[in-house]
Amino acid sequence: MTATGASAAARDGAAAFGDPAQVDAAQRAIRADPTIQFDLPWLEIKRNPPPRWLTELFEWFNNAIEWVGGGWRVLMWVAIALVVIALVFALFSPAREWLATRLARRGDVSAAAPAWAPEAAVARALLVEADRLAGEGNYDAAVRLLLHRSIEDIEKWRGDPLRPSLTSRDIARIDRLPDAARAVFGRIVADVERSLFAGQPLVRTDWERARADYAGFALAR
Repeated sequence: MTATGASAAARDGAAAFGDPAQVDAAQRAIRADPTIQFDLPWLEIKRNPPPRWLTELFEWFNNAIEWVGGGWRVLMWVAIALVVIALVFALFSPAREWLATRLARRGDVSAAAPAWAPEAAVARALLVEADRLAGEGNYDAAVRLLLHRSIEDIEKWRGDPLRPSLTSRDIARIDRLPDAARAVFGRIVADVERSLFAGQPLVRTDWERARADYAGFALAR
């Protein structure tokens, strides 16, 4: 391409985009138009100071942290431990029962709840009913009746139902059961377990021993 050709091409390109002088004039006219906004105005955000009580609260926390110093971590773990202990006692009834037992032991012994013992009239009626079963040769049912009625009586004495997960052996280990009741209850439990789980039917001597144990404890007063 010759120089003349290049000059002609440049003129053709300039003509295609318009006269530069006219473009500059149009830009100046647009920029001078006050109805067109090109820049965002500066907006100063007004910040209100925090309330006095909040400032004083933060100052109190800051002073407390400075006063505690390195012991702050220890206090934090102590607080976490207390929360965990509170949740354990709130969610698990065995833990509450254990705590109630410990507190009862530390209280006045004279003010403690009386030890469990079946009422004489109730015990006599139970023995009559169990004797009828034993008279029919159903010694297993007679001994089980002594056990089940004793559990019902313990529930009434405690004032609240026993947890279904408690076994007869667990009930026999209740702290406030008298030693005599614990021994009698434990032997009756052993007889019932032997009958139900070991498949060994109870005989007359088993029944007579269980009856004598129960009557000796319940009616000896």
